[in-house]
Amino acid sequence: MIRPESMDVPREDDFGTWLDLLGVEPSAELLDRIARFLRDYLQTHALSCYVLGVSGGIDSGFLAALMHARSIPFVPFSLVIEGNTPEEAARAQAIIRAYGPDAHSMDHTLDLTSLYKAVSSMCESVFQRTTRIAEGNLKARCRMVFLYHAAQLVRGCVLSTDQLDELLTGFWTLHGDVGDVSPLQLIPKTTEYQLAGLLCAELDDPAPLEAAMAATPTDGLGISSSDLDQLGVSSYKEVEEIFREYFSLQNRRTQGIPMPDDGERLAALQQLTVVRRFESTSFKRQGPVVLNPL
Repeated sequence: MIRPESMDVPREDDFGTWLDLLGVEPSAELLDRIARFLRDYLQTHALSCYVLGVSGGIDSGFLAALMHARSIPFVPFSLVIEGNTPEEAARAQAIIRAYGPDAHSMDHTLDLTSLYKAVSSMCESVFQRTTRIAEGNLKARCRMVFLYHAAQLVRGCVLSTDQLDELLTGFWTLHGDVGDVSPLQLIPKTTEYQLAGLLCAELDDPAPLEAAMAATPTDGLGISSSDLDQLGVSSYKEVEEIFREYFSLQNRRTQGIPMPDDGERLAALQQLTVVRRFESTSFKRQGPVVLNPL
């Protein structure tokens, strides 16, 4: 049977499918499927390339390296904004030099701080207040404005870099992170790391990807020192283990076969930051709410 290469995000209460996704394993076949998915989308929609924002982290680094290894056309940009560390910028530039197209064809590293400050200042003059999260979201949206404008100019589309752990925890900025095509959205972060390890064996220069894999994961927005700090966990493995237990308990509950202690354990899990985020961010996973006029 031929499996479709795309699928919709599961319903919030489709606990069995969420569990299946958490069980996705790394393999050479999965690497091939991701590459085929990306190549086929460009061909089907008569697009010239992907436009990729490169942060210096594993998500964008992995996709840049994969497209380089499989000769999938893409245009990368490192979009620096106040708050990015020099280390993040250096890793992003190394990824672009190693895996991007001819670095002399255009400027692939741009500073959007002036754009961000102009919009931030305008908003603060209107509302007389701001927050760190609001400012972080604005930075992400400034980057996306550039990426979509670039995609229009090069007849391409914007590539998303989010993965399953971010989807489950609502850990992204609406209109600031998600693009047109999402090859990693339903793949666990731990699986992505292992896929990146497999990919390194195919690369002439794996060092830039290895550096991204070794780096502390951050959102690049200056909100906290790491993504894991914001999620209240020590690793992505812990995130996935929490959700496996949470979805298993919910699955038994909906099937009417709960175990004696399930209710107490479920209540305890619902106090954890990652589960609270899942339960409070369904609006992000559902997309725009559309009126039914019928």
